[in-house]
Amino acid sequence: MILLIGTILLRGLIELVHNNVSLESSDNIPSDTELIWLEKDQDSILVYRHGRSWQNNYGTPYQTKLTVRYDDVTQAIQSHRGINPEGLTSFWGALYAQMAQESGPKLDLILDAFYQIYLQQPMSAELFAEMVVSCIQNIPYALVFQEACQEPENYQGWIEELLSECPDCCIGDQPFGLQSPLAFMQNLKGDCDTRTVFLFSVLSAFNYDVAILNSDVYRHSIIGLNLPSAGQYKLFQGKKYLVWETTAPNHLMGSLPPQIGNMNFWNVVLTHSPELN
Repeated sequence: MILLIGTILLRGLIELVHNNVSLESSDNIPSDTELIWLEKDQDSILVYRHGRSWQNNYGTPYQTKLTVRYDDVTQAIQSHRGINPEGLTSFWGALYAQMAQESGPKLDLILDAFYQIYLQQPMSAELFAEMVVSCIQNIPYALVFQEACQEPENYQGWIEELLSECPDCCIGDQPFGLQSPLAFMQNLKGDCDTRTVFLFSVLSAFNYDVAILNSDVYRHSIIGLNLPSAGQYKLFQGKKYLVWETTAPNHLMGSLPPQIGNMNFWNVVLTHSPELN
């Protein structure tokens, strides 16, 4: 599968082989969040690891372990806090691009995890994207605030309801109300654009023609994929980007919920085009 081979070898497998990281020694790890050590020659590296089991939107089951290095997460958090918004000409697009560029190469352990699923169950480009996106859709939604999280009664509507049912479904004091892809993989707390930046980073690494779309009207962020399939799309620079909601399960590529479905209210803020890379 052309979209998969190549980029993974460059960004994932080569680094794993070069660093001689042993992933096999951790097969008995329980399927929850852990801060663990992996063997690396005579030393060890500290990583965050999440065991994940999910079904895609067509009912196919998958399981894997999402792993990021402790040092990479720490550096990403520091870099995120040091971003100067005055230097961003196109604010959200430039911010997302910087975060994706910095995090992308350090997501190699996660890229390899998805690639191993592909090796076990070869699939089309569309179904591979479905597997990756559904993994993130199945992570419970969490609010990401620039300010500190408050008690549920300090909010209204669905936010109050969410935090009343799940007090931990909020992470505060995050610059721009956004987590970097690496920080997201540390705690699995992500809102709309935390998820879209992560998926943009991963799908770009697999050489998809992927976009991030934002809406000021809906106050929301989604992804778009330029694939030869039918569905709802945003036309941008002559390409049809099939739109995809990422914050909950059971959302298929090319089908937005009616309440956010007017494409006139969506704008492409960032793209990755394979032919340009």
